[in-house]
Amino acid sequence: MSSSSAEEAYLAHVTYDLILSPAISKLEAKNRLSVSKLRSALLQAEQEHCGFALELVRFIRSRSELDIDLQEVFLRLHKHAPNDDLQLNRAQPLLAALSDCAIMLRLILSRIPDEIGDRRKFLDTIKEIASSIKRLLDATNSLIMALPEDNPVEARKRDFVKYSKRFSNTLKDFFRGERDTVVFKSANQLIYQTMLIIKVVREKVVL
Repeated sequence: MSSSSAEEAYLAHVTYDLILSPAISKLEAKNRLSVSKLRSALLQAEQEHCGFALELVRFIRSRSELDIDLQEVFLRLHKHAPNDDLQLNRAQPLLAALSDCAIMLRLILSRIPDEIGDRRKFLDTIKEIASSIKRLLDATNSLIMALPEDNPVEARKRDFVKYSKRFSNTLKDFFRGERDTVVFKSANQLIYQTMLIIKVVREKVVL
């Protein structure tokens, strides 16, 4: 599926958790058994065909003829997303600090759709984002210093830096007249890179 391509992985990765799972949960009170089967079927489909959930959401949008920007929808939903995917071992100070920075950055980025229309408020938010990015990088660097050389966190950090620079350039384009959806897209990509840092720490780092 096209949604499994690299440029759309940042949406495909979170579609089930952000959109489908909350919607399914609202149906559980009516028929728990049927909803449980539906949830299992969707999860299996996503596991076997990466990007299935995203294609399903796009199909529903097209058939319903809803005029919505999926980039904006995803970014807004990150505000209410559970923090499980960004949690690390709280008993380890370096990991706890990194986790806190990741959670805060996602939360600030998720405010963009509500504030992008108010120039003064949005400029203040941009300053918050810049500070939050710096804190996340500082926390990541502190962790890297405690790890052996050529650790996988270093590579993830480089990708994060690349996307944070891309986000900064996107903001410049926006203030030159580009549509706000490019900002939403870049913010979603930056959130995904944040999640990838946490993921590699979970899977590869032992302190």
